[in-house]
Amino acid sequence: MSHVYVDFGAVRIQQYLTRTAGLRGHRAASNTLAWATTDDVIREVVNDLAEINTDAGEADGVVSLRIPVEAGTDTAELIRRLQDSVFAHLRTALPGAEFHSMWGEGDSYLTVYAQVLEPKVRRGEVRRDLPPTAEFPLAVPCRMCHTDPAVGTEPLPDEPKALCLDCSMRNVSRRQIMADDHSPEGRLRSALGLKPAPNDFAELAALGGAQSGRNHLATVSVDGNAFGVFFKALAEEADADANAQWGKAAISRSLSEATRTALANATLELPLTTEHERLCVVPHVVGGDDVLVSLPADQAWAFTLTFLREFGRLVHEKTAAILDELNASRAKRAGLPALRAPTASAGVVFAHARYPLNLLVESAGRCLSEAKKEFGGRQASVQWLDITADGTDAPKHKPLALSALWDAGGMETRAAAALSGLAKVGASHRARLTEALRGSGPLTAAAIAHRVGHLDAVQPFLSPFDQPEQPPETGIELGAALGLARWWPCA
Repeated sequence: MSHVYVDFGAVRIQQYLTRTAGLRGHRAASNTLAWATTDDVIREVVNDLAEINTDAGEADGVVSLRIPVEAGTDTAELIRRLQDSVFAHLRTALPGAEFHSMWGEGDSYLTVYAQVLEPKVRRGEVRRDLPPTAEFPLAVPCRMCHTDPAVGTEPLPDEPKALCLDCSMRNVSRRQIMADDHSPEGRLRSALGLKPAPNDFAELAALGGAQSGRNHLATVSVDGNAFGVFFKALAEEADADANAQWGKAAISRSLSEATRTALANATLELPLTTEHERLCVVPHVVGGDDVLVSLPADQAWAFTLTFLREFGRLVHEKTAAILDELNASRAKRAGLPALRAPTASAGVVFAHARYPLNLLVESAGRCLSEAKKEFGGRQASVQWLDITADGTDAPKHKPLALSALWDAGGMETRAAAALSGLAKVGASHRARLTEALRGSGPLTAAAIAHRVGHLDAVQPFLSPFDQPEQPPETGIELGAALGLARWWPCA
């Protein structure tokens, strides 16, 4: 039977969640977003208008529905009523968020998504639902987000404040711990059996090691590589071969599960998790192949590299059989190049715990885009920025491929081992090397390192003295290595 598939999604969700300054506000909005888009809640909203589309993956802020239709049925009115109902529910739950919806008809969600829904999003052919604009321009601005006009005064931990509708929701949700078990943070904490994460960013940063200063955080943004290409190829093969099944309904769910499992594994392997037996990673967004987290700065590299490695491993396991069949068919049918299992890339930004999260999210997004662009989305990669050390300008170093730091077997590479050695050099001396490198170049930095007995730690990141045009043996320039070493784990 043919179905009309109607998808809903929150737009610019990371920017929306971070419109307030404190972790409590982010956590409350994240909780509400997760609760508002759960299957049980949506079923009550749509009643008999539609059914949950079980072929879609699980992602916070995303609703996928389907309507069974007979040939010749006029579905326009059904779609309009369904969109009105879901938009009204989402607007009530999340007054300041922006949503969109798109629809398409077909026999398979995989095909409809690849050939209809995703192209509609790219072309902007969606129905949008925007927050209402202020009708009274002289209204008092919200004292929490400074974005929308205040509608009333509510109690806060420090003092009563005039809040807009959205911040009022965040305040009420924070007090009631609304739907905590459904939030990204609540799910992760429950899955790992850990105590809750700290209540604010300062407490989260304070969990870091003594050498970190216990006042810096990292913001990590992760997104999948080439998932669109993967799903498009599956849809094309399904159209070409009616017998090609591969358990299509389970593919999206499997990839969503890979994201959540990689997040859990990366969190569980952090030294701080073992030390404190509490959640030391605060996930703001976990949906599909999209992840945004905050954590103590000195845990960021261990978390990011483990997540990318685990995600790649899990996706490879879940798609290996599908890819074998798909590539065999592609080679016979059209001589097309073989597809690889999708991977993920990351953008990592380090800053003081007081630095606004909304600005960190923007910087992490730019770093993520650079990482994906550098390798064309063909392999796992990472780009980073240290705002405290280097300011807010774009990174002056190239992104790194995950393979430069971890080999296919999940073992440390020569570059990763050398970074561990450089991280053991005193912070003051690394700062002196950075200053010398910027002022006079690598030869001066090498001379200083030799004089104080740290040349062995620096050598792997220097070009051969007789061949300065050659790259260092690790493939990482000294300037980039010094930046990495600031938060690189020593042990």
